[in-house]
Amino acid sequence: MIKMMILAPRRPEMTHNEFRRYVTEVHGPLVKSVPEVAAGILRYHYNFPLTDDADGAFGHSAASQFDIVTEAWFASRADQLRNMAEPRYLEIIRPDEGRFADEAHALFHYTHEIPITDGTPNSHKLFFFRRRRSGLTRAEFQSRWRSAFTEIVAESKTWTNIVLGCVQNHALPEHLQPLGTDPRCYDIIDEIFLPDAADLASLNADKSLIERLTDLETELLEPERCLSRITETVRNIP
Repeated sequence: MIKMMILAPRRPEMTHNEFRRYVTEVHGPLVKSVPEVAAGILRYHYNFPLTDDADGAFGHSAASQFDIVTEAWFASRADQLRNMAEPRYLEIIRPDEGRFADEAHALFHYTHEIPITDGTPNSHKLFFFRRRRSGLTRAEFQSRWRSAFTEIVAESKTWTNIVLGCVQNHALPEHLQPLGTDPRCYDIIDEIFLPDAADLASLNADKSLIERLTDLETELLEPERCLSRITETVRNIP
């Protein structure tokens, strides 16, 4: 299974609320109205940023340039490509995408999910968009980040008590990506499920956890490329 993740800003003439309404009330139903397209999508969720909410514990900027993180699960990359080649996708759905999204600044990622903390996703998620430092390949960074991150959070009682679940979305190799080696793209997108957006403050209060994660970031990440955002999920499929 793979997950396509699309990070997109709205068209400049739209407000965020107008963008959100269009996605949920027009585009989402349009996707479901084309059976051969909808049948190929295992899950299809929209994650909308909560106004002014971001994780400041690490000094990351809020991912304010994105009005949505779209997640679409497919059986395989080949299935996703076939889905986008469906004649009625090209005729009906593809033209609608440009009516709400600033496509020139959208980022597309093929990823695969790696569970870090078992749990069930809920409506509030904390996303971290991570880019490796120079000198590391994507595969090297993903292996080292996964191993160290898993060890750190497993040893934190605060994490265990608060976090409902966590997956890492590891980007596939660059030659398999829609945007190839585009340096705007990310290597890992961490996805943390929280009971409520307010619970982030409790995580940030665990100084030992934050210090260990900050040290790991300093070692492996390109700091100016790291962003975070708290979102609310709207499910379209199923």
